[in-house]
Amino acid sequence: MSSVATLPAEERIGRNRLGTSAIFMVNGTAIGLWAVHIPLIGAAQRIDEFLLGMMLLTVAAGAIAAMPVAGWLAGRYGADRTTLGFAASFVLVMSLPVLAPGLPSLFAAALLFGICNGGLDVAMNAQATDVERVRARPTMSSFHGFWSLGGLAGAAIGGLLIGVGLDEGGAMLLAVVLFALVLALIWRWVQPLPDPDRHEAEPHFMLPNRASLALGLLAMMVMVVEGASADWSALHLIQNTGATPATAAAGFAAFSLAMAGCRFIGDAATARFGRVSVLRGGGVLIALGFLVATLVPVAPLAAAGFGLIGLGAANIVPILIGAAARLPGVSPGAGVAAVTTIGYFGFLAGPPLIGLLAHGIGLAASLGLLALAGIVLLLAAGRVVVRD
Repeated sequence: MSSVATLPAEERIGRNRLGTSAIFMVNGTAIGLWAVHIPLIGAAQRIDEFLLGMMLLTVAAGAIAAMPVAGWLAGRYGADRTTLGFAASFVLVMSLPVLAPGLPSLFAAALLFGICNGGLDVAMNAQATDVERVRARPTMSSFHGFWSLGGLAGAAIGGLLIGVGLDEGGAMLLAVVLFALVLALIWRWVQPLPDPDRHEAEPHFMLPNRASLALGLLAMMVMVVEGASADWSALHLIQNTGATPATAAAGFAAFSLAMAGCRFIGDAATARFGRVSVLRGGGVLIALGFLVATLVPVAPLAAAGFGLIGLGAANIVPILIGAAARLPGVSPGAGVAAVTTIGYFGFLAGPPLIGLLAHGIGLAASLGLLALAGIVLLLAAGRVVVRD
């Protein structure tokens, strides 16, 4: 049997795309499962929002520490090997926080979870960039669309399995087995791709100038919105709308479905209406979504509010990263690296900060404040992104 490396170039690139898409979907599914298990972890450990927030902060700390290491590993050994290594590690540790018997082991498991997830995030995006480059056409949105589809599947399947009694780690253990089989299937598909035009490597990090800082802060704000919706929607529906742990998955499912759908049509929408209009429309939907989700104490309507948030947020970060690649006087690689680094800090650190704030003013009020993010985006879009 011939290896993947000896296949025709088009088929080899196609298999790389399929394999990388599968890893995005595995990671998204695992994060969806994680999101619906957060209330169960709190109940099993008998901890409040403050300690849940500290646990999420531990996840964030592990991810932030792993990201530059993953970038170095991708440069040293290739994005393909780094992606596969972190994917396997992530699948091995993803069930540990749910199975932890006490607080010390919970925080240790959360740290490992964060390290493996943060490393995989950087590595699989690097591999996705390689696939997009050799295809010579926009592809990145579809990878992130598969991540969102995975989040939807994880939330829906997790809610179902919890509803039938697999609420003490059984759903996560079943997922570990299935994900391991997926990785075994696509392992040889994810391969290094040629890059004859690459010369001296551009710097991965830079001190942001005024323009890249503005884009990065908007990306960070929107990633706070995404992270908060992923990590806190289920607990909010349980606490403030009377939803059960099984049905509370509807909030994250609505958010993920909206994100996935919009990401698969994002390139066409941007071409039709322009970047600034898409950003402004996204800001309006984010603000409206948080108002509905936090002010309407009816579970289906609150879940629909999270769906509006997903519609609004879906294409904002890709547009901001694209704008970073076109900044005058800044190399595309350095601009994208700066904006992505600032933005990812919001995704990782935002949810634990929401938990700390919820300890003082309540979870609904803390999430409701994020409606301001949509208003800021509406007002700032025309100033930081050049019109089409």
